[in-house]
Amino acid sequence: MPSTSKEELGRRRFELQKEQAIEAAIEKIRRAPDAGWASFSGGDYTRLREILAEIWIGVDREKWQQYTFSTLTKEDIRELLELYGTAPGRAIPRATMEAMDAVISHTKNAGKKG
Repeated sequence: MPSTSKEELGRRRFELQKEQAIEAAIEKIRRAPDAGWASFSGGDYTRLREILAEIWIGVDREKWQQYTFSTLTKEDIRELLELYGTAPGRAIPRATMEAMDAVISHTKNAGKKG
């Protein structure tokens, strides 16, 4: 029984850390001057939380810490929501995760200066 409770404790700790990281990211996005937060619906907000949860699970913590959520624009958020809409089912395909990472990392247009 002790191993089960240790496993359960580990799962709970993981979920708590994930929720805290997502809340912190959402708060940074909400306060971002170019995010246009008021223009998003409740459904958009829910989907954005799901996206951030999937990304948090899929990247290492060091990479997560390097994301600057406060610099995301309204267009970046719309693109994330669009990419998530193309992901079939619950699991986000690797290519979609990489595209989302590029949006959040601000590397999608690297080298494309206008």
